Amino acid sequence: MYAGLGSMIFGNILYFSTEVFPSNRRFVMLIARFFLGIGSANLPLLRTYASTSCVPSDRALAIAYINGGISIGTTLGPGLQLIFSPIGYPGLRFLTGLGINMYTAPAFTACFVNILCCFLLKCYFTESYAGIIENSQESVLEKPRLPKFDKTAAAVCNITRFTQQFFFTNIELIGSPFAMTIFAFTRQETIQYGSIAQVALGAISLGNFFSYIGFKFSRFMRHRIAIMGALATLFVFHLATYPWAFIPGQLVTYNDSRLNTSEEHVGCNVNRFTWCDSMKPVNPWIYYIAFAICIGLAMPYIDISNNTVYGRILGPRRQGTMQGIMQFCGGLARFIGPMTVGVLYARYGPKAIWITEMGIIAVTGLLWVVFYKRMVELKVDETTTLTNLDVPSYGSEEERERL
Repeated sequence: MYAGLGSMIFGNILYFSTEVFPSNRRFVMLIARFFLGIGSANLPLLRTYASTSCVPSDRALAIAYINGGISIGTTLGPGLQLIFSPIGYPGLRFLTGLGINMYTAPAFTACFVNILCCFLLKCYFTESYAGIIENSQESVLEKPRLPKFDKTAAAVCNITRFTQQFFFTNIELIGSPFAMTIFAFTRQETIQYGSIAQVALGAISLGNFFSYIGFKFSRFMRHRIAIMGALATLFVFHLATYPWAFIPGQLVTYNDSRLNTSEEHVGCNVNRFTWCDSMKPVNPWIYYIAFAICIGLAMPYIDISNNTVYGRILGPRRQGTMQGIMQFCGGLARFIGPMTVGVLYARYGPKAIWITEMGIIAVTGLLWVVFYKRMVELKVDETTTLTNLDVPSYGSEEERERL
């Protein structure tokens, strides 16, 4: 955790110091983003600890706390960008060449938050594990009590993680070009409305997490049903925002002959995209409302339920490696997604992206239907002793049915 936080602090310092370097600033920016990416490896550590530091009945609640914190960051991030926008550029300059402006102020804030996290980690965090079987206890038993987990069921959870990140990465990446091309928004309108939609999405997600924690939905929620419902909600988002042929109107278009003028051009460039004349304009109100509501409702339940089911499938063992594999699947989606979206958007437009994502979501949902009965908690011999002797045994019918 300290290494991850330190990496993010260094990456942010490098980011807001980019202007100090006289040349090769793009490489400095690349290195800064590299260290920020290393710092993001703390996420699987947090999820791993949430899965192994508590008993099965509390795992969903622990994961909700972790993902709730992530949701707070998702909500405050775009909000801070809006707050810092009035600073403008170049903003406030110092003698050293450093400056606080609308681009560097978030990095300064992130450094402060990361330093605060180091302090909180040092003063208030105590590492303990109540949800794993220690080797010393296991060796006392005459036969091994911890069976192998269902690899197929674990693979379905990893595929779900891939699908979730593939969708969210693509929708983030395409958001600005989609708004400027389909809605004919200016750059300022795109940033303004996009930030508002992101804040609304984060607020809905945060409300879901807090309601989950406050009302203790983990006590009666069926996580397999929740995941399938969340996938269906993402599918509905695509149906609601798809540029159907029956939608009236045409896209606002322009061509390269107008690029020499000083005015900002909005709409679809017919010389760059061959699909401008055949694409129908989606209503921006429908898009942004569906964006905030559907994604804001679906993402929290995929996060909570998928991680809960995954942890219970693995059982009371150390899960660092398997949680790393899940994080790798998410990272793979974030790597493949932009390349796929770039090619599809340039050649075929948003329709191809929507169809691709609907296909992936549908296949993932079908996997949950086919392997529904295998997505259950690992059953451990009831005589097994856990680290905390006061916790209930794994594998009870009630716990397995709750999935």
